Amino acid sequence: MIERNAFIGGCDGVAVTKSAELIDADPMGTIPHSLVLMIGDTVEALRAFDAVVDSKVRRVALIDTLQDEKFEAIRVAEALGKDLLRRPPDTPSSRRGDFYRILEEVRWELDLRGYNHVKILASGGVDEYEILALNPVADGYGVGTSIANAPVLNFALDIMEIEGQPMAKRGKWSGAKEVYRRRGTRETVVLPTRAAPARRRLGASSEAAGQGGADRARPAASADPP
Repeated sequence: MIERNAFIGGCDGVAVTKSAELIDADPMGTIPHSLVLMIGDTVEALRAFDAVVDSKVRRVALIDTLQDEKFEAIRVAEALGKDLLRRPPDTPSSRRGDFYRILEEVRWELDLRGYNHVKILASGGVDEYEILALNPVADGYGVGTSIANAPVLNFALDIMEIEGQPMAKRGKWSGAKEVYRRRGTRETVVLPTRAAPARRRLGASSEAAGQGGADRARPAASADPP
């Protein structure tokens, strides 16, 4: 079990509840992106979490879901104050830019306002090399794929719609989608499910590679677009 080996090897904890049970430890993690998306605001989601979740659970806020990391960090720090222990930017690689500068800026703004107690956790594809580079500005890390030395299939399960309405975190294209692949090639075209694919955009011969939002997909099938 990767989580057990990582814990024995020196990691502070694991996020998966079942894995934590097997090593007799409390799971560690953040508030979920899905909660922020469902409520529609990071601060309100954190307040809702704080109101119902046992006080023994650490309040770890996500600051990259909807708005700029710096301003979200300030907002959640002002909302929870001393109750907020950590906040991780989990900035997707599609819009990360300079991760070091983002963390450096967040740290400056927090310290300037007296929130020196708040720790910054970095996650989102970090590996041992990026950890060394980020150590001056980060207090800890959430590591996923890079902790394993076995071949992995790296993927994410993200909310794309809520009650039929497009909604996704920053860096993701919201809405249910259909994926078409041109036969005999690796070329794909991604279209919103609501948009009927035009033959001139796809070519005369295409096959449906998948369809769905955050939590459903179907195997590739040989079918011409409508």
